[in-house]
Amino acid sequence: MSKIRVNRLLSILLILSNKGLVTGKELAQHFEVSVRTIYRDIDKICEAGVPVASDGGKGGGFYIMENYDLDNLFFNEEELQTLVPLMDNLSFLFGKNKNFNDIVLKFKNKYEKLESDRLKIDMSHFSMEKELKEFLFLINKAIEESKLLKFQYINRNMEHSKRIAEPIQINFSSGQWYLTAFCRIRNDYRRFKLVRMRNLSLGFSFNKRDISQKELDKIFEKSYEKGSIKVKLKFNKEIGLQLTEYFDKNKIKKTKDDTYIVEDDFPYEEGLIKYILSFGKKCEVLEPSYFRQEVKNYLNNLLKQYNN
Repeated sequence: MSKIRVNRLLSILLILSNKGLVTGKELAQHFEVSVRTIYRDIDKICEAGVPVASDGGKGGGFYIMENYDLDNLFFNEEELQTLVPLMDNLSFLFGKNKNFNDIVLKFKNKYEKLESDRLKIDMSHFSMEKELKEFLFLINKAIEESKLLKFQYINRNMEHSKRIAEPIQINFSSGQWYLTAFCRIRNDYRRFKLVRMRNLSLGFSFNKRDISQKELDKIFEKSYEKGSIKVKLKFNKEIGLQLTEYFDKNKIKKTKDDTYIVEDDFPYEEGLIKYILSFGKKCEVLEPSYFRQEVKNYLNNLLKQYNN
């Protein structure tokens, strides 16, 4: 039996379990197959021991007989308490995506029976919720169908450029969504922040590159190290207890005078200065000396702007 058919049989089970009564025509339209194919699928499900019955005539359809419970086939209640809010949020973000929504059926099967108040997740972006949903749908479609993505990209220096990329995966990290892809313009692997993408559209089909997740991680790790510098920061005691919200706790050291020292590698770019200045007078750059001077120059130029 093919993988496609196995997935379809499982999805039919979930739909029947969730909706109760479904016609063969509805199932055929959902899976984009013939009604005859659905009848064969139902027969296979019955052969596997699941009692699927049918009512003929108007208002009839297929349903799973009473006293047969599919609830424990996949997840227990504790697992669902954690996963339901996550899947519900992802369902909103991905929109009308057939494969993903078939997976969500598994969770909706028990969703109404659960009190899922203990975990709330919001992975949308405050400034582009609608665009984010559209982007995720297009990117996911491009990955599934091996199609190029075309878009305009705004880099950290506010420079606009056209990009053509071979999509590999979607990432959510540190509160931001990213597209991992091979950029045909830069001829290298890149991670694009979705909030910096504009005019996203699908292109022609392409042949996927043979690269593992481990290889990708190494590429981006080397790229990060190449463009980073080691910075030593000093924080006053007011913010000391909050530093774990911003830095790895292993990088934080408390001194004898109740101040805190943070030493870590950071991307060497203007955004680093802006990030450090966001802490105001609670933070001071100690090393390296050239970067400390750059911060001074930045502040002096900012002061001149307000003195004019």
